[in-house]
Order: sequence, then C-alpha cells, then structure tokens
Amino acid sequence: MGTRDQICTECGKTFRSGGNTRCSACRATERTCTECGKTFKSAGNTRCDACRRTERTCTECGKTFKGSERACPACRVTSRVCTSCGRVFTGNQARCQACRIPERVCEGCGRDFKGTHRHCPVCKAAGRVCECGRPFKGTHRHCAVCRATGRVCECGRPFKGNERSCAACRATERTCEGCGQQFTSHQRYCASCRVAALPPGERAARARQKNNNRRARQVVAEVAGPVSRTVYATVVASGPCVYCGSPATEVDHVRPLARGGWEHESNLVPACKSCNSGKHDRLLTEWRPDRVARAVAVSPAVAAEWARLTGLATA
Repeated sequence: MGTRDQICTECGKTFRSGGNTRCSACRATERTCTECGKTFKSAGNTRCDACRRTERTCTECGKTFKGSERACPACRVTSRVCTSCGRVFTGNQARCQACRIPERVCEGCGRDFKGTHRHCPVCKAAGRVCECGRPFKGTHRHCAVCRATGRVCECGRPFKGNERSCAACRATERTCEGCGQQFTSHQRYCASCRVAALPPGERAARARQKNNNRRARQVVAEVAGPVSRTVYATVVASGPCVYCGSPATEVDHVRPLARGGWEHESNLVPACKSCNSGKHDRLLTEWRPDRVARAVAVSPAVAAEWARLTGLATA
C-alpha cells in the first residue's frame, strides 16, 4: 500500500503513512535504551538514536561517518526541484525549505505567520526580564549587556560586545537623510538631526539632565575647589589637541570624571571636539591606541595617567 495523507485520530495532525491511524509523535512512548540506559521517546526502537548510529564508510566518497545511511550527509545532499514551487534547491527533501514551512496562526495575538513556532516573531520578542533584573525585548534569556563579553578588535582596541569589530571600525561614512551632512555612524540621521527631531520639552529636559549630571560629577571630583573658566580657557589655548594635533576647541579630562578622575588642572588637556567626543568616558587603555600613543608622547598629564593604568595592569 502506498503512502497517503492521514489525519491522526489522537491529535488531529495531518501526516503521511501507509496504514497507521496515529502520527509518529502519538505512537511514540517513553523507553529506556537497552544499550546506554538513556530515556528516549520512540514508537518501536529499543535503542536510542545515538546507539543505533554506527561508524560507517561512505559508499561514494569513502569518508568515515556515524549514522545509519549508506552515504555520508554531504553525499546524500543533491540538487532537487521543489515539487511545490519548482525552485531548484539543495537537500534531501521533496520540497524546498520555504514550502515546508507551514502557515500558522499565532496563539498570542492571532496574527498569521509562516514558521514552526507556536507564536509569531513579534510575540516571541515580548518583554522579558534578564537574570540581572533589567527588562529587555528579544528572544534571548539574557539582555544584551549580560551577553556582551570582553573582546579585542582587529585594530587592537579592547571593547565589550557580541560583534567581531568595535563600534568605531563598524561605523561607515554616511549621508544624513535629514540635512545631507556627511558623518560616520550606524544611524540614518546625524546627532544634530536626531536631537532636533525630539519634542522641545524632551530636548530641553535631556539638556538639563546632562548638564546637572556633569555638574554633580565635577563637584564630587573637586580637589581644591571649583576650576575657574580662566583655567579652562588657558588649557584650550595651550596648544593643539594632544590626541590628533588638530586645533583644540575643548578640554578633556584625561581620567574621566565618571571613572574617578579629578576636577583639577593636572587632569585637563586640550582636545578637539572629535577626540573629546570619541574618548567620552573611556580610559586611555580602552580608546584608540594610535591617538593615545601620540598624547603620551606630547603631554605629561597623559603620560602619567598611562603609566598609572599600565602599572595597574601589570601589577
């Protein structure tokens, strides 16, 4: 008797069989492998899949593999024509992968989708809570911060993340879709356009919060009282940017205030806007080695901080 579509009398699922009234999942029962003692589910086998597989030699290429077929998986894969859509694909099935994926209705939101899960991708990415307590949206067990690991980029810069390269190396030259300005980033719009798109109230609130946070860090980091504006102006006028040699327009804290730096003249160096923004709250050992090396050579303040960091690292 040939195989034909059947409807399982137990679960109602459609399956192909030559005479069974129940699908393989319903016929399978919990068994104990007679060889290794492992518990597995099967309809009639007395040994689990792992024990039934034996070392074999492929009849076509001579490669040794473990399985129950005469040919290895690589030799069994052939170019086929999908019986449903006519697309040429490589595999062992009669239909391509796209045609084998069934249409389903999400049990969570009722949305039609194509896949093998009970819920659509939107519902699977619903709000989750990481083991660290941080809420996040995705399909992982942990949030992006907890999944991130310490890595070293191909450029030599250490960073933390799941990518092969650091953010600076992944960034590309782009044209802002809002103002047409050239900038380097992963965003579609430059920072100015992103800020301008915010509601006026939120924009002002963010600016106030940023300034308040910075003033609070400066007060906590003061050594001999607040540093006057005259000192800041003197530092800017003392020379070009210590990191790249461009004209200095801002003051950089060699050891960032957010990382325990002091609000003192000994911790201030002239910097351009690009270097000051790029360094942000990173330590010297976490930023671009080429620019840090130049700063160590020309600035005693940077050289002292570098010696402190490398001394800690080698201690």
